[in-house]
Amino acid sequence: MVTWMPDYAIIIDVDAIDAYALQYFEQHPKARKKPIERPHHPSINTWMIMMRPEMNATKQKWKDFIKWLVEQYGYSDLGLDCYEMYVKVYMPTKRRSDPDNQVPKFILDGLVESGMLVDDDGEHMKKLSISTGYDKENPRTEIEIWKL
Repeated sequence: MVTWMPDYAIIIDVDAIDAYALQYFEQHPKARKKPIERPHHPSINTWMIMMRPEMNATKQKWKDFIKWLVEQYGYSDLGLDCYEMYVKVYMPTKRRSDPDNQVPKFILDGLVESGMLVDDDGEHMKKLSISTGYDKENPRTEIEIWKL
């Protein structure tokens, strides 16, 4: 059996969030709240109803987190210009979740800002697949990228 491995993989899990929080609190000693609380992107149902300042703050927190995470993986400044991306979000509960609500807008913006991706437009990203699953013990977001 042939197993296809992505060229690049990033996992957003509780360990990554906790490691980022340690670094974040060192830089922001007065902060009391983790900048990223869950290992999955905010649902479109959540962020589309936010007031603009709150949405921008959430977007910036996610971009900063993703830039940090990309650096941890050693993927900064790769400049991928033709690729496919698969995103699988593992939720901590069996509550129904729609894959189309898991649009990874802020994650993609962070991947572009980190230099890993040239852009997330249709000229560069040829395919984006999003699916959801359930993993009570290890909720996470898995991002797999294939160069074309």
